[in-house]
Order: sequence, then C-alpha cells, then structure tokens
Amino acid sequence: MNKFKYLLKYGIKKRLGTKAFLISNIVIFIALLGILNLPNIIAFFDNNEGTTLKVSVYDETNKSIDTISILNQYGDTFVSMLPNTTIEFIEVETFDKEAIEFNGANAVVHLTMSNDLLKADIYKDELEVLQENIIVQILSQYRINVWSIDKTDAEKALVDDFLAPLNYQIISEEKDTATRDLILSVISMFIAIPIFIMLIMSVQFVGIDIIEEKSTKAIEYVMSTVPPQTHFMTKILSSFAFLVTQSLLIVLYGLIAGFISTKILGASGTGMSVTEIIGQFTETDATIIKDVLKALPMALTWTLLFTIIGGLFYMIFMATLASMSTSMEDFQSFQSPFMFMMMIGFYASIFSVYMGDSIVLKVIGYIPLFAPIVAPTLFMSGVFSVVDTIIVFVLLLGSTVAIYYFLTPIYKASILSYDESGFFKRISKMFKRSKEA
Repeated sequence: MNKFKYLLKYGIKKRLGTKAFLISNIVIFIALLGILNLPNIIAFFDNNEGTTLKVSVYDETNKSIDTISILNQYGDTFVSMLPNTTIEFIEVETFDKEAIEFNGANAVVHLTMSNDLLKADIYKDELEVLQENIIVQILSQYRINVWSIDKTDAEKALVDDFLAPLNYQIISEEKDTATRDLILSVISMFIAIPIFIMLIMSVQFVGIDIIEEKSTKAIEYVMSTVPPQTHFMTKILSSFAFLVTQSLLIVLYGLIAGFISTKILGASGTGMSVTEIIGQFTETDATIIKDVLKALPMALTWTLLFTIIGGLFYMIFMATLASMSTSMEDFQSFQSPFMFMMMIGFYASIFSVYMGDSIVLKVIGYIPLFAPIVAPTLFMSGVFSVVDTIIVFVLLLGSTVAIYYFLTPIYKASILSYDESGFFKRISKMFKRSKEA
C-alpha cells in the first residue's frame, strides 16, 4: 500500500508540477477567452458583405409617426450585434393572421395598441435566436416613441408606463423545445473543445510516462518492487487526478474569461460577446432561458460523467499501447490510429450542431470509443433522449470495466517486453503471452 501511495503521489506531482502543464493551461485560457469573444473576432476580421434580415411590418397603431423610418434607424444601431448583417424593415398594406405571407421576409410584425401601450405580434420564418432577440430590442426602443406621442409633460412623468416592458409574443410553428435545444447544442459545442483537450492531454500523459520508463529501462527497477497491476493502476489514477484538476481549472478560467468578455472586451468591441447574448436572452424571453437553465444541470452532469468514465476508457487503452512500445517513435506510430478515432468523435460532436437529428450521429454516439465526446453533445441538442443517454452511458461503463480486465493481463505481459515486430504481430504475441501467464 505504501508503494502504491508513493507511485500515485509521484505520478500526480509529475503531471501537475511541470512547465508543460503551465503552458497548456495558458493556451486553454486564451482559447476560452477567444471563444467567448468569437463574435467580436469575426466582426474584426470579416469585411465581406453579409446577409440582410428583412422584416415586414403591418402598423395598426393609428399613431402619426414614421414607423418604418424609425425602426430602420434603430436597426442601424443594433446591427453591430450581428457582424456583416443589415436589418431592413418594410411596410406592408395587408395582413391576415390566419394566412401569414412572408414573401421573402424573415419575420412579419403586427403592431397594435393595448392600454395605450405598444403591442407586437412577431411571426417568424427562418429566424435565428439572436436575430429574434434583436428585433425585440428594436421594437422595445420604438415602444418609447409610440408612448410619448401626444403626451403632456405630466403624462410623460409616469415612470411606470415609461419603463413598462414591450408587450409582445413570438408566434411560430416550431416546437417549444427547438430554441432551447439550439442554445444547448451551441453550449455543448463550446464544452466539447476543452473536454477534448483534457482527454488528449490526460491520455498522452499516461502513454508518455510509461514509454519514458521503458526507454530508460527504469521500468525494470519499478517492476522489481511493485506488481504490474499496481503500476498499471497508479499510472491511470494519477492521470485521472490530472483530468479532474484540469476540469476544475477550466471552470475557473471560463468564469474569468466570461468576466473579461462582459466587463472589458464585450463593452468596447464592435460585436456582441457570448455572455452578453445570454444576458439579452434573459431579458427578452424568460421562458426560453428558464427551460435552458432547467435542462442545463442534467446536461452538465451527463457531460461530467461521460468525461470521467470516458477518460478512464481512453487511459486504459493508451497505457496498454505504451506498454507494447519500445521507444517514443514506436509509441507515436502505435497511438496514431487511436488519436484519429478520438478526432472523429470530436468533429462529430462539433458538427452535431449543424447536422441535427442524424442517424449517422446516433450510431457514432452509441459506439463507446466515440461516446465520451459525442453523447453529451447529442443529449444537449435533443438528438439523444434520457433513455438513449442512459443506455450509452451503461455501454461505456461496461466497456471500460471489460477492457480493464481484458487488457490488464496484456499489460502485465508486455510491460517488460522489448519486442520490435510489427504492430498487429506484436499485439498477437502479447495476447498469446497473457493467456499463457
């Protein structure tokens, strides 16, 4: 037990007390800061012509005010929130709420009065969440213009009416969960990046640590003092401790980067930071953000569980590959197919935001080798139900336990082997040797 504790402590110190750990954390922090300011970055570098957001307006307020001109003025003010996008309000002469005609417009707005305050019914077609949010903000500003018409100074002093929020409703044939799933899928895409980085770093540490001991022949001394299974466990657990520590640090970096994005860069940039966008959601559609916040804890819990078990799954594989290698070059060639498979899972999680409910993604998500990265993303985007996620997690957990018991004998047989035959031939030899032991 004392030897186990010593090796575990030594392994943790070796991973957390290096310059590589410091440099990698600096890179992760910079990456998170960049992600939280992605709209600002896009706005700074992209000078191409963008798209035009067209909004048809039917005005039944009966107020003597140039509605379209004012709305377009406010649109020019808010356009910086959508890089390379312009907003154009167009007046229409007819309106039938039973048969909405968009005629190329992204939304149709019906303006009426309710208790001397502006009321807006927004019918949307191919309208993104952020675009919807900006239209509401423009109409909220326009509400003040309508309210102040024909008001005396005493009436304008009625602060309650002046500060009253816009009375509006979004009308769409989409399901109520569509917007929630969209927001969660975008969040999952951002989460997939640091998760992938952590998994890559943790599995790399396991493999490199073992191959360093083998290449310097230090492994022979270690194996003379502790059994191979103990050595196997300490390597995995020390990297697992790194994975947990790094996860907590990334949460901290995210909070710091979010503060910088909101208070410093978001305030001075020409774009709109991600944290500001989320803040705007909370102001404009409490129902959507309430649904997101309600679903987020379970989504993050599943993400954490898949990261932990998936990390163990990958570490067991990497440790076994390293035990069969005789040099760093040997190890790099052995791990290339494994790293390629991890990359497939990473890109599948990223593209899940755009592919939606795809049977290909579902199949990939059920495969334990890809599940640690793909399954949480599919759950957040609504492709996986709770039942699907539980099934995938059980499969991943069972696979992790199975490969541990299956690969431990191979690790014992290969950790002191310096066989330099081909990859598949070497695997065959180690498998046969593990059966004989």
